[in-house]
Amino acid sequence: MESTQNIQEPEEIGSGQPAHAASAPLPPWDMYTVAVGLFSGYILVPLLVSNILTLTAPFLEPTYEIFIQQATTFASWVAIFFILAWRYRSNILPWLGVDFSRSPGYYLKEAIHVILVMLTMMVLVSLWIKWTGGASERPYESYTSNELRIISFFAILMAPVLEEVVFRGFVQTTFHKISTPVRSVIFTCLLFLLFHGTYYEKIQALVYVLLLGLVLGYWRERTQSIIPGVIGHLFNNALASWVLFR
Repeated sequence: MESTQNIQEPEEIGSGQPAHAASAPLPPWDMYTVAVGLFSGYILVPLLVSNILTLTAPFLEPTYEIFIQQATTFASWVAIFFILAWRYRSNILPWLGVDFSRSPGYYLKEAIHVILVMLTMMVLVSLWIKWTGGASERPYESYTSNELRIISFFAILMAPVLEEVVFRGFVQTTFHKISTPVRSVIFTCLLFLLFHGTYYEKIQALVYVLLLGLVLGYWRERTQSIIPGVIGHLFNNALASWVLFR
């Protein structure tokens, strides 16, 4: 008689378990790995490189410093994920939500939903600003045109992929191991907000980033993929850059 002990029902998408739970063992990440990754990738390495270059080349303009910090952040995270992939010797991409197993039409439809929600949030925040008598100082208001170009370049081409892989993939998946889906979305959203220091003391922008993090986290859980969030994030940053230059 054929044994049925190893036969398992397929996991239901959206059931609370990360995608491909039966076929790709989750690397044993923990909160220490998350903390070290965030501190190294966003603070320690970019700050060290920036300070070293400032000391050795004090003539560098602020524009170049911004470019170096952004590029170093991206390079740091590429290195971190290569180390994780080498250390755990498993296909970590599905667990990070980098999943193309469904049709392009599915991801496009979900991305359109994300964008529509973002546009609704933008309208509501704009109405709130109008009702409260005008916005506080806008983010990046004191930056030069060259600095804004550098920031916009990275915000459109780098941030949507990097931030979704890091926060909705790496961080949210790890929180999911020890908590519920709702809590993992909220915790990740708060960390996402914490690492957007440019918006501190700018309450309207801060509230919008908070709402954005909740929406992106929800769609990560809803679809078990970061692809719709990456597309929505790219749209959001492109529109924000266009408004800045207006």
